[in-house]
Amino acid sequence: MYSWTSDVFNQYWRIIDNNVFYFLNSTLGSFNDYWSGIWAILSVRAADLITLIIISLFFYFDGVLFSKGNRIKGLIGFTTILFVMLIVREFMDFYIEIYDLNRQSPSLVMDSVVRLSEIYPNISLKDSSPDSFPGDHAAVLFTWFGYCIYFARNKWSLLAALVVIVFTTPRLIAGAHWFSDVAVGGLVIALVTLSIGLYTPLLNKINSKIVNVFYKIVGR
Repeated sequence: MYSWTSDVFNQYWRIIDNNVFYFLNSTLGSFNDYWSGIWAILSVRAADLITLIIISLFFYFDGVLFSKGNRIKGLIGFTTILFVMLIVREFMDFYIEIYDLNRQSPSLVMDSVVRLSEIYPNISLKDSSPDSFPGDHAAVLFTWFGYCIYFARNKWSLLAALVVIVFTTPRLIAGAHWFSDVAVGGLVIALVTLSIGLYTPLLNKINSKIVNVFYKIVGR
């Protein structure tokens, strides 16, 4: 985070942001219509439901993350950690506001931009934002991935990593987010959230109480 806010190092992030954006966004005009169509579909807000379904399936199937007897506990734990992430996100907003770090997405400020919303005007998709930092979608995915590999490192971990890459890329290609929105903003939120949620006893105590209440309700 310091490297992104520091005047000394921020210029290097700008170079990386610009190069990554032009490299990814230019592919929309380099391949066929199917390529642009795929990223347009994944840029629709409703496509977030796909991510939600995939995350849910990781908790549903036995042995992917947790054994059959611990799947409910694992899901409750992840739900709890998402509440922690919301609190961390609020502190991030406060920090951004104090230091005036808000910025527009690349599709609004860069030249020679391929806009998916112009190619597919009848689709309500996200390819711009007046406040692009940090990447909230990426923060959720990074938090989920960190949660996954904390409890289970197996063949499904590679699939989880692939899901993170696939579903963070549409925002970058469409120009809704800069690369550093994801690599700095989203990652910092995820790391702070995981540090509090998995390496302090506070969340464990809260989660244990929620699990006990849940099983009492189910038992009744």
